[in-house]
Amino acid sequence: MALSARIPVGLDDNTFIPKIYSANVLQAVKNKLVVVPVVNHDYQSDLVRGDIVYIPKTNVVTATEVTIGTEGVIKNPFATAEGSLTINKYYEAPVVVDYMSSRQTHVDLVGNSQLESAYALSKTIDTSLGVLFSALNSGSAGSTGFGTDGAAVTDTVLVAAVEDLDEADAPEESRVWIFDPSVKADILSIDKFVRMDYFAGDTILTGQFRKDVYGAPILITNNLTVKSTGNYGVYMHRDALAIVIQENMVVDRVEQPLKHQLTINTTCLWGVAELREDFGVPIMTRKA
Repeated sequence: MALSARIPVGLDDNTFIPKIYSANVLQAVKNKLVVVPVVNHDYQSDLVRGDIVYIPKTNVVTATEVTIGTEGVIKNPFATAEGSLTINKYYEAPVVVDYMSSRQTHVDLVGNSQLESAYALSKTIDTSLGVLFSALNSGSAGSTGFGTDGAAVTDTVLVAAVEDLDEADAPEESRVWIFDPSVKADILSIDKFVRMDYFAGDTILTGQFRKDVYGAPILITNNLTVKSTGNYGVYMHRDALAIVIQENMVVDRVEQPLKHQLTINTTCLWGVAELREDFGVPIMTRKA
């Protein structure tokens, strides 16, 4: 009698003795996860229970000249409306490994399946922040941001983005560029970022652009949100966006002996929000 299909699919279905599998597993190609580490996590410790984190905002208090005999006008140091972050994303990535397959092969099916499940959640979290890039509106840039969808990112676009965050008084520390591979290719064709006679001290000798572009590192990922022809990249300070992970990745391993299988399920509960819309600006990229 033939066996039913094995889990994961791709293993030999109908024999008790499987084909010989190498102990070295060829891992699936994974997108780089870059957004989560560079945004604001300061409010994560505030959340113990509940669905919404309210974030107070201060006002910029203006000094006025003293008038003898007259009380100064009282200034309110806090804004009347606070920001909020809603915990509204709850995802899982279950995978299954059957007992016979895991026992008959020396490949670590369970360990590798667990890594794939965790990566699926990590990518979803990263992407949930990338979706917010298009809503950032720094100064005069407006919601359309800088650059042209489907066109190469130029040095003029980069300089304009830097100027915009400068005008918004965003601190120069903790700024970052997040782009897709098409922008990396665009920057490699800009002399000032690759030629040693421009920045000899900071040039990377492997033919890549400088580690920092106008004081901020460039991170490359394929998890950006598509606009049309290209994606929404971003130039931002870490306080432009925030993430609160209420339940960090939890891995449940559920034995199902009557089904002769092990279920591995990774879950995560989190929320993301825009904190300071003028601390970031979307930049259109050439290719999606």
